[in-house]
Amino acid sequence: MKKIFYLENNLFFIVNLITIIKFRNLINIFYNLVQNILENLINEISEMIIIKIGGGKEINFDYIAEDLKNIVNKEKVIIVLGANYYRNKLAEELGIKIKIIESESGYKSVYSDQQLIDLMMMAYAGLAAKKLTSKLIQANIKAISLSGIDDQLIIAKRKKFITAKIENKIKLIDNDYSGKIEQINKELLDYLLAKDYVIIITPPAISYEGEILNVDNDQIVVNLAKIYHPQSVIFLIEAPGILKNNMNEEIIEHLKIAELENLIRESSDYGFQKKLLNIKRLTEFNIPKIIIADGRIEKPISRALNSIGTVISSD
Repeated sequence: MKKIFYLENNLFFIVNLITIIKFRNLINIFYNLVQNILENLINEISEMIIIKIGGGKEINFDYIAEDLKNIVNKEKVIIVLGANYYRNKLAEELGIKIKIIESESGYKSVYSDQQLIDLMMMAYAGLAAKKLTSKLIQANIKAISLSGIDDQLIIAKRKKFITAKIENKIKLIDNDYSGKIEQINKELLDYLLAKDYVIIITPPAISYEGEILNVDNDQIVVNLAKIYHPQSVIFLIEAPGILKNNMNEEIIEHLKIAELENLIRESSDYGFQKKLLNIKRLTEFNIPKIIIADGRIEKPISRALNSIGTVISSD
């Protein structure tokens, strides 16, 4: 009798186990089906625009929001938002000195220590992102702002050691919290895009180990473009486009890839050079329109879509 009871119990356990496995398989099938539906919805989008909004003081959020109101009905929009003005203003008010380090090759960048990371969370993910989100909501636009930390939206790999020129000596720095983007949470973005949200993305990012990391905004744009192959990528800055010189606001209206490469080689401004290198990377994705335009004026996005600014082209 004990053997029969033991056998019945084992059979009962096995039947339940098979039922659970089948149920889990059904859940997985349903999950994959939902994912496919969402991906198909995104693929059916006729056009997408990725907009990089610069972090300067004169960028006008009111004009951007008003203009977007007439665009979001036709196109999906992802915004990558800068906030250097707010970061520097907060640093000054809090008495924090933003440190600049120089690489062996002469490239200058912000030293991403823990104080800078805290400033970024306050300025980028906080002040700038929420101000723009509120402006879009006032314009009756569905908007959501996310940092790279949220739901691991942007996963980056930390540079464990960097070398920098300090007092004319090359030194090793091991407490810099900057990183290189390795992964974008496309599943989260697809879900929000399918719900007709305008998505505002800011640094910082997060590492696989959960460290909060500084990443370059233009690199975020490049990684998004690689995933989505948008119809247009627009850079809104505090100028009408790429200037011919610093004496006036006369711009280069069209810039071919070969001319862009020459500009990169000739530039002595390492920050500008880095931006141009990222724009050059965008040309590898066959994006129909890449334009650098004025973010201070009315209808900045519509004007950019009408090629008012510096247009980067392959021919």
